[in-house]
Amino acid sequence: MALKNLVTGGSGFLGSHLVEALVARGEEVRALVRPTSQMAHMEGLGVELAYGDLGDAQSLKAAVRGVERVYHCAALAADWGTWEAFRAANVTGVRNLLEAAAGAGVSKFVHVSTTDVYGHPDYPADESTPYRRRGWPYGDTKIAGEQLAWTYYRQHGLPVTVVRPVNIYGPRSTTFVLEIVELLKNGSMVHIGDRRKPAGLGYVTNVVDVMMRAADSEASVGQAYNASDGSDVTWRQYVERLAEIVGVPGPRLAVPYRAAYLAGWAMEKVYGALGLKSRPLLTRMVVEVFGTDQGFSIGKARRELGYEPQVDFDEGMRRVEAWLRQAGHI
Repeated sequence: MALKNLVTGGSGFLGSHLVEALVARGEEVRALVRPTSQMAHMEGLGVELAYGDLGDAQSLKAAVRGVERVYHCAALAADWGTWEAFRAANVTGVRNLLEAAAGAGVSKFVHVSTTDVYGHPDYPADESTPYRRRGWPYGDTKIAGEQLAWTYYRQHGLPVTVVRPVNIYGPRSTTFVLEIVELLKNGSMVHIGDRRKPAGLGYVTNVVDVMMRAADSEASVGQAYNASDGSDVTWRQYVERLAEIVGVPGPRLAVPYRAAYLAGWAMEKVYGALGLKSRPLLTRMVVEVFGTDQGFSIGKARRELGYEPQVDFDEGMRRVEAWLRQAGHI
């Protein structure tokens, strides 16, 4: 009998690729979606849609009913926004889903976290690296959400595995594809800091592979795994390749790390004081992502899950270019 999987964030970037991969290997999939979600790419896949919200505990109880595995991909992932919004999605929503999953007796709960929980230490950290809060909403609430997952594992016996992707790119990516493309087009993209540091890129289907291997492995319960391509590709190489694909010049300006961090801090203060909802041109989180070593180790996933990245940088960028052309972005 086919496994029944619940994928939260099934209409999003990572979740949609996971849904496709699960369907491709013959598994039944239920996707938790909002009525307003973009679901065109799920048409024809035979996916069951569960309409609900992480803030609606009753809808989550219905969504997990009869499910064996839960993949929790949904999150608020951004470098700017209110603490309330991040806590609602990344803490309260996680608690609601964990509670529903524990009540339903699911056999595996794969929680998608982030290497941002390490606090951007500027060295190739592994999974034993302690949490480090930085005082901005995304990373700090992802730490809190991950701690909740571990609590349900220890106190309620929920079979939890945590996957910590680095920086995911690929078709349908807004953060690391479309937003950078737009900045390149309008000439406002800049390099930050030492442009030779690894970007920690993870092609989306490589990250999906780690998640599915983690779900399949009994030994993965109670474990965390970093997920990326394991390459030393730098942000400079990535951005320059995107610029080449789009047919525009690459960034001409490189802002020193310390100057960029101070500028991000100052912009956050001004926007916060003025109560501006729009996103600052620069934030501390963006500076840390683009200005520090993101080459976090994937040795544990290789050793324990048998993971080996199948899509390398050149192939990943060929697929990104094909999608950008097909979707009319270039």
